[in-house]
Amino acid sequence: MTLSKIQNLPEFNTKQAIRISPNTSVAVTDRILRIIDTKSFQRLRGIRQLSLGERVFPSATHSRFSHALGVYWNVLDYLRQLDQYPVFSSRLKEEDYLAIMLAGLLHDIGHYPFSHQMDNLPLFPKHEELTIALITGELKLFGENLGELIRSLFGLDSERVAALLDHRVPMKGQKALLRQIIDSPLDADKCDYLPRDSYFCGVDLGSSFDRTRLITNLLPDGTGSKIAVHEKGLVSAERFQLARYWMYRSVYWGHTVRSFITMLAHAGSRVQGVREGESWRKKLLGFSDQDFLDWLYEACDDIGRDFISMLNVKRQPYKRLFTISFHHSPLEYHALQQDETRERVLDGLIAWIQKSGVNVPDHHLLWDVPPPYKASKWETFPVILNDGHEVPIENESPVVSALGPAFLHGVRKIRLFYHPSLDDRLAMDRVPSISSLLKL
Repeated sequence: MTLSKIQNLPEFNTKQAIRISPNTSVAVTDRILRIIDTKSFQRLRGIRQLSLGERVFPSATHSRFSHALGVYWNVLDYLRQLDQYPVFSSRLKEEDYLAIMLAGLLHDIGHYPFSHQMDNLPLFPKHEELTIALITGELKLFGENLGELIRSLFGLDSERVAALLDHRVPMKGQKALLRQIIDSPLDADKCDYLPRDSYFCGVDLGSSFDRTRLITNLLPDGTGSKIAVHEKGLVSAERFQLARYWMYRSVYWGHTVRSFITMLAHAGSRVQGVREGESWRKKLLGFSDQDFLDWLYEACDDIGRDFISMLNVKRQPYKRLFTISFHHSPLEYHALQQDETRERVLDGLIAWIQKSGVNVPDHHLLWDVPPPYKASKWETFPVILNDGHEVPIENESPVVSALGPAFLHGVRKIRLFYHPSLDDRLAMDRVPSISSLLKL
């Protein structure tokens, strides 16, 4: 695709804009506004980007609506940058550009309240699957067919948009690079949510990279299938990766946030009387955050209602009893990845507590266990050196090469939380160590 083709797309030349924080004007056309003004998209106003993070960072009430607009804005700038390179632009069509622009705008359209916390439970659908179903029109919400609307407004098959977000669909070459704009170590999604979440949480950890310097140094790698960064933008790329690590360590996986998330997931596992199917999916997508919590309270048993009351009304999180990190206790960390090992620890701990005559219901002790880490390396991406040679980022940057182990050691901690009513008993005597309970 030549520069003249990108100039022919009105989305790159419009003067209309929507203002969002922090300090961003998102250029929009009438046809983009038609998508934004659908009820399916407007409902994202009622879904907080950080879900229960607001219980810890009170100003973190920003929505998935503003995030989606921010990602769309980033995608436009990514395309402006990559369009300069014939290996990218000459092998793609205007329709491909439109497809990734709409994928950026609609990438979160299938989120329902607390979906990141709930969709690991059997009853709750994966938000990624709902996104694909909504974009293609297979699932129609509020009587709207987004697939048909995309076709009528853009002359584009909505399947092309959905395919960019569906990793079950293999892509090669420039199509794979196109997908990397929305999902890669340097993608437009992270380029929005890191500084946005940081801003609204009141921390400066996620906004420490130079967005302009980063984007203006992106280019295709030698194969034309991956996003690379030029050596001139290496420091910005490093700071981008560090921002991600810092936000996970301090915000996304902070212990109080994880406590509330664990409580919510346990409440969700106690939902009764729901039948899976299209009506259930539509019901979930129709909820705002508060509507969902009110519904969940009524749909749970008494134990689930106690969880909801503690996180929604009282702001009373479960407290940490044990925190196990791979760095300090690798044998214990690996052992506790197993369900039966955690059960053995709970049995021993409950027996110890009950020696004092204190009854301990099972739901007063909750494990929070991150899924097994897939690799010891941080996600890699190519760096193009000044002499034209291409190297993996970990070969050029000791900072990034250290992030994989740091993420495993410092962020992905296993925690055992306990109900605050056990405070007195757990403060009375020395609590047995994890090692003694494991009998390692």
